[in-house]
Amino acid sequence: MRRILSGQRARFSLFLVVVILTACASSQASKFYQLNPVPNQTTPVSHLSASHNIVIAIGPVGIPDYLDRPQIVTRSGKNELKLSEFDRWGGSLEADISRVLVENISNFFAGDGLSVVRWKSYQDSRVPASLRVEVLVDRFEGTPGDSALLKAQWRVFASDGSLLLSKESRHTEQMSGSSYDALVAAMSGALGKLSLAISEELIAVLRGMPAK
Repeated sequence: MRRILSGQRARFSLFLVVVILTACASSQASKFYQLNPVPNQTTPVSHLSASHNIVIAIGPVGIPDYLDRPQIVTRSGKNELKLSEFDRWGGSLEADISRVLVENISNFFAGDGLSVVRWKSYQDSRVPASLRVEVLVDRFEGTPGDSALLKAQWRVFASDGSLLLSKESRHTEQMSGSSYDALVAAMSGALGKLSLAISEELIAVLRGMPAK
């Protein structure tokens, strides 16, 4: 009897090992994504005077709590959000948005003798910014197979901290498919539109500044 029970336990243990190994082998592998800068979406502007020696600081950038997580968030219906356990951001979404804004705006002003840098926090006094653009993201997600939406508030400050401009932006970008790769590409496109809107307003501010 003991031999029979021992044999049954051995077979059961072997069965469990096979099940666990099969489950591990068939589990879905995670995919990681990042936003990307987009080419300029308008014709080049007249070059500003390089003697301005302007430094434009972008930040801080704030995102809502529901986006501050590794999982990519999508919207299903009016009120429901879905988090993908296997489609994730490659790092901090806030840092990724900041990086792309800096790259996009830098590309927009390429050749104008300006520097565009990231401002991480209000205590970042190491950045001698001539202008600073603060961005607060309200919504930044998409509906698979449909479009991506970016809603943000942003403000431009002078070097002395005085408020020069306050704006709200809403941008949508159609997806080219229903995959997460298409979703992230559409989100990058929407972020490109926000970058363009900020850049165009910065031109007006910069043209009103005295040359140094």
